[in-house]
Amino acid sequence: GAVLRRAASGGHGAHPGQGQGEPSPSGSPSGSARPQPPEPWLLRFLVCPLSKRPLRYEEATNELINEELGIAYPIIDGIPTMIPEAARNTQKQQQPSGEGSEQP
Repeated sequence: GAVLRRAASGGHGAHPGQGQGEPSPSGSPSGSARPQPPEPWLLRFLVCPLSKRPLRYEEATNELINEELGIAYPIIDGIPTMIPEAARNTQKQQQPSGEGSEQP
């Protein structure tokens, strides 16, 4: 019953236009500032959603690397994007199912 009550009372008084004029917490475009790494304590808990193995943080590319599968998850505004579709293939050799690969 509590879930239904929360859902029923959740929409009252909220208008879609409210709160849009507030500045973003970062305040600067992502291109001008250094990439924001994830919190070190958070990295200990993050694993690859595909292999369930630990990930390595790569500061140069601001990505979380799964060396076993050869994929890298981007970190955007300090938030790891742990979606397999968002992962970049880091392996140089040609893949049979090479969607999006830039091989000649």
